[in-house]
Amino acid sequence: MAFVIIGGIIYLFIRQNRERGTNSPMRDEIQRQVCLSTRLDHARKLGEGGFNGTRGMWISFRGPKRLVVGTDAFMISMPQALHEFVFIGRESSIAISRSPSRLVQRDWIIITGQVGGRQIQIAITKKEGIQEIWQALAGAGAGQVTG
Repeated sequence: MAFVIIGGIIYLFIRQNRERGTNSPMRDEIQRQVCLSTRLDHARKLGEGGFNGTRGMWISFRGPKRLVVGTDAFMISMPQALHEFVFIGRESSIAISRSPSRLVQRDWIIITGQVGGRQIQIAITKKEGIQEIWQALAGAGAGQVTG
């Protein structure tokens, strides 16, 4: 059992290092041209299937979350969850929704884009409001979906 736990921990570190290595050029570019850097209160990823039937369910990320928007790209980082999502603005879209919330009625920005060759959806929100975030993402080139 100890080998399984140690193997799982090693896998997570390898995955994080590979993810960070792949994102390194874009991360550096975003950091050089920061238009907005803000803490996020909540972030969720739309499940794609796999264990426990997560397809179509919003999966919450725990711990601190940060959005950094550059001139033509942006990233959402969650160090405790060992995740970093880097999006190219013109290859992404944003929409406003309330669907990721189960109990509390709040607006979320749903980001759809390519990460690591796969299309994913991330929902983000902030208690102080999302208007500034929306404007920064649109300024980075994310297409705006209304509906």
